[in-house]
Amino acid sequence: MPVISANVPLLGGVHDIVIDGRDIVRMEPSRRATDLRVGPTLFDIQVNGFAGRTCRMAAADREDALSWIARAMREFGVGWWLPTITTASAEDMEAAFRHCGRILDRDPQTAASIPGLHLEGPYISPVDGPRGAHHPAHVRPPDWDEFQRFQEASGGRIRLVTVAPEIEGAIPFIERCVRAGTVVAMGHTNLNRDSLRDAVAAGATLSTHLGNGAHDTLQRHNNYIWYQLACRQTFASFIADGHHLPQECLYSMIRAKGVDRSILVSDTVLLGGMPPGVYQVGDHQVEKMPEGRIVLSGTPNLAGSGSNLLECTANAMQLARLEEAEAWQLASLNPARLLGLEHRLGLEPGCEASLTLYRMHEHAGTPCFEVVETWVAGQLVYKAGVTARLRLPETPLDAAMPI
Repeated sequence: MPVISANVPLLGGVHDIVIDGRDIVRMEPSRRATDLRVGPTLFDIQVNGFAGRTCRMAAADREDALSWIARAMREFGVGWWLPTITTASAEDMEAAFRHCGRILDRDPQTAASIPGLHLEGPYISPVDGPRGAHHPAHVRPPDWDEFQRFQEASGGRIRLVTVAPEIEGAIPFIERCVRAGTVVAMGHTNLNRDSLRDAVAAGATLSTHLGNGAHDTLQRHNNYIWYQLACRQTFASFIADGHHLPQECLYSMIRAKGVDRSILVSDTVLLGGMPPGVYQVGDHQVEKMPEGRIVLSGTPNLAGSGSNLLECTANAMQLARLEEAEAWQLASLNPARLLGLEHRLGLEPGCEASLTLYRMHEHAGTPCFEVVETWVAGQLVYKAGVTARLRLPETPLDAAMPI
């Protein structure tokens, strides 16, 4: 039986973690001296694409999209993640979900990293600002029958849905989702106090990437950001890539929401992990800057996140002044708790042996994580210096797809 000996920041001190099959069977304090650290594997609930591929690619020549992204994510200690399908036509979205379901049915190793899918849109605000980059032609009110078609196409894997609770039909839709076991988030929303209250009463439990997908200018006291930050019943996710939320904003939001109710996400797109440069993505020329910021060429407008959850975790330590254990909790245990998966992802006997081993360094006062190993369901799926690193394409392979 494999035994991992490492410091456990979430528990304190060095522990021996004994693995049998898929699971942790024993954890014991250890006297061994080691600079290794370990935590539950990072869990990113918002991944649109990465390393040149998108999650929604349904064409036959991109059958490896999910496995490609999974391999790339594991190099950064992200053993669990939710492929995120965003607003498009009903036909395109159903095809994307069918593609994901088909791949996960026949690829158990990739499926072990993907406990569900995230539907972000099309049931969101049509208003400029809250709508974000979602195509206005495809934004529409909730349609339970359409959602059921998506769910059937995915093989029942849609586990998280982002919806704007103020739009017509949203509250009964939220209620039906929750009854069916799907977690509902509020996002890309122009909600007011009443629609927030109604959504929470209906069972909504998350605010998706709070602070983004919003107007540039808001009424200073009465606005949907304050309302959601003040809601004690719900989680909120934050894009901690250093670009979507300024330092003071990220710090204040996480402090307001609290460590137990905050979640880190990357919201990464197909240029995540790609080198800096100018890329043609669909009809747009997009530039990834040396510091990682992705913009529409010639403008300051963000065109998605180019980060990964490991970088976001380090950023949260620096920008939000979080302790290492707190930042790791926001990127692993909290998303698992949101989705009711805390019995699977954790550090105690009976939990899956889905773990990330790493070392901590500081570079110019900035915390840096160095991934040593990534384990998923008892399998060593990445080992630094041994596992061949993914060779990135020179251009995004799904460049014709929207980001």
